[in-house]
Amino acid sequence: MPKQIKRMSRKDDISTMNYYEWSMEYSAQADKLYDVINKLKAKYKRASKSEKKQLESRIREYRSCYRECVEISNHLMERHRGAA
Repeated sequence: MPKQIKRMSRKDDISTMNYYEWSMEYSAQADKLYDVINKLKAKYKRASKSEKKQLESRIREYRSCYRECVEISNHLMERHRGAA
């Protein structure tokens, strides 16, 4: 029999938020994206011209996601410090 999931109200969601843990999750994701970017950069160095165009595009997209994760992580950490 499947375990029942308790639905939380909006009030419960807000009171149980842990900005620090949430910030750490975004930071960990940013670290993973940074690793992917470095692997793509290494691939780029030995790629053909046509592959380089594709890799440049992928690196740009990953950098954008990386920056977003870092910004959100920093914002959540600031919220944590303000809430603590």
